[in-house]
Amino acid sequence: MNNSTQKNIKWLSIAILLIATVNIVFIYAVTISKVWLQDSMVWNQDKLAWQIFIIAGRFVGFALLYLFCWIFLVRTYRALKNGVIFPKSNIALIRWTALVTVLTTFVQSNYDDVLQGATCAVLDGNTLFVPLAILLFAGLYKMAYLTAKDSSLAI
Repeated sequence: MNNSTQKNIKWLSIAILLIATVNIVFIYAVTISKVWLQDSMVWNQDKLAWQIFIIAGRFVGFALLYLFCWIFLVRTYRALKNGVIFPKSNIALIRWTALVTVLTTFVQSNYDDVLQGATCAVLDGNTLFVPLAILLFAGLYKMAYLTAKDSSLAI
């Protein structure tokens, strides 16, 4: 892979991480503001554990996705420096991302209701669709890894 492609990937990775950082800071700031600073959250004593689970799931889920993004991009960039296009370790990382996405999409669909003190849970279509799409990309990534491996053996 030529040097200009590696530079483009490096700058694209930096842009992705910058946008992801701004996004997670915004999500955390809004959540902290709504729950603790503005005191606009309606605490329902019957569903207190549910509300805490959703709020904690929001913090943990988005933090894990942010961390996975960092790991993916660092692994990819290191592998490119070594001449590997698709590092095998990213396959498992993409699968874990799909699993964490189940949590984050479920939490995201219930977040506004929890802030208002609602007692029902919502299962959105995205809770199943988005992780399945990510699993599809994990399969495609695995196929690309195997193809690149076969291609390097043929040369």
